Amino acid sequence: MKPLSLLFALCIVLSACRKESASPLDDGTLTGRFRLEVDPIRCAMPTTQRLTIQSTGTDTYQFVYDRFGVGTYRRMGIKATKINDTKLELSLNGQAIGQYAYEELRSLTGTQKRWVLMVSHEANQSDGLEFMGVKE
Repeated sequence: MKPLSLLFALCIVLSACRKESASPLDDGTLTGRFRLEVDPIRCAMPTTQRLTIQSTGTDTYQFVYDRFGVGTYRRMGIKATKINDTKLELSLNGQAIGQYAYEELRSLTGTQKRWVLMVSHEANQSDGLEFMGVKE
């Protein structure tokens, strides 16, 4: 019995010492499903908890969101311009509306480096969007 409990303890120690790596979803690609992540220093009042991004062409995207269950909304024709290896600028009709960048994200669990999506477009309108989040 003693060798079995020693093996079990060793497995626990080795799993606790594992180096945490980035999620395969956290790869810098813009398409996918994002969840709200609140950074108390940078985040304004969000208008949705989830945002889905679909590719509609070369460097153009459609955002689908729900405004906290009020209804489904879409923003089409969003253009992503690569600034460098760690940042994409997002624009709609020539107007900057946000970015997708690899940066520090502060949360209740601490600070970590992740790809963070920040979007703000007509947030004061009934179909507006204010969001900051990470991929699910």
